[in-house]
Amino acid sequence: MSAETMVVVRALRIALVLCSTVVTLGATPQAAPAPQGERHEAQPEFWLLPKVVRRAVESVRASVVTVETFGGFRKVLAGAGAPPGKPAVPGLPPKDGEKDSDKEKDKDKKKGLGPIRMPGFIQAQGASTGLVISKDGWIVTSSFALNWDPSTILVTLDDGRKFTAKMAGTDETRGISLLKVEADDLPVPTLAPPERVEVGQWAFAIARSLAGSGPTVHVGTVSALDRISGKAIQCDTNTSPANYGGPLVDIEGRVLGLIAPLAPAGEAAGVDWYDSGIGFAATLGALDEVLARLQQGEVLKRGKLGIQLDPAGLGPGAIVQSTPRGGAAHGAGLRKGDTILALDALELRHSMHLQDAIGRHYSGDWVELRYLRKRDGDTVEVLVRLD
Repeated sequence: MSAETMVVVRALRIALVLCSTVVTLGATPQAAPAPQGERHEAQPEFWLLPKVVRRAVESVRASVVTVETFGGFRKVLAGAGAPPGKPAVPGLPPKDGEKDSDKEKDKDKKKGLGPIRMPGFIQAQGASTGLVISKDGWIVTSSFALNWDPSTILVTLDDGRKFTAKMAGTDETRGISLLKVEADDLPVPTLAPPERVEVGQWAFAIARSLAGSGPTVHVGTVSALDRISGKAIQCDTNTSPANYGGPLVDIEGRVLGLIAPLAPAGEAAGVDWYDSGIGFAATLGALDEVLARLQQGEVLKRGKLGIQLDPAGLGPGAIVQSTPRGGAAHGAGLRKGDTILALDALELRHSMHLQDAIGRHYSGDWVELRYLRKRDGDTVEVLVRLD
């Protein structure tokens, strides 16, 4: 860390008034007024803040790209009037056997609008942001940008070059998707070591969704770690569709994660999270195996054990309330009243701990469970493949 950066960090600890500042490249910086009695010491240090922010942005800006989509229809959720993954096309005549009255009833039903389902909100079809992660043209972006199932995806680099991108795989648990463009020697950013990320450190959201010669920047801090079952970090940096798909970077310009619309429950967030002071960035460090699967076009879904837990159980362990037939747990022999004590050697504190541990896995993953069988008091160990 440079001497100038260390000076700024010390100054920022004195006053946090700049944590919600929006910095745009090219803008003339203005120093925040120093408290009485500290003006002589603090004011020169604050004047260094824009310089440090610009340097962090400059170190990553060449890897931040614009992602534009054209054509396609909004994806419709299951139960929203069309089979999963099938777009609903308005204005088509009724199918054979379908009555006009049935269509009128459908209009009265609340239609799913994709991940964003709050009343009165419609996702715009506009430019978004992406991040180069390999020299040979692999780019990661927020799945939010691809919710229209577009027929054409256009990527614009920092130097102005444009490429048509192909869609690869998606990690639904992190809200990210992988794109591929036919290009070589692309600039790749540096990823911050996950173990070095700390609560309270500064975090800048970089994006290219808005028109302009350079990226936009929002300033904030890391507010929590290990969120969304360990797949995201939380920040109070201003996050919205204007910077989804862009990187969240530290004061050195290293990538902390990719900004995506997530929620603590592990599902895409609604508009109620936009101005809540809570944002999320999907972690990208140590994801070589996941990215390899995405390059093969896989769609990674959240793993499910197929149980209902007793909310009255306070631990240790998680008490099974029911195991629906056909679920992974039922097939493994778990029944009502059994207590799950450990998952992959992780001793479980309570039901929420089990849910968080399962959330770290994908559908199709194998996990080892150790549980106490109620009917005879035996401890059983079994391998289970998550649904």
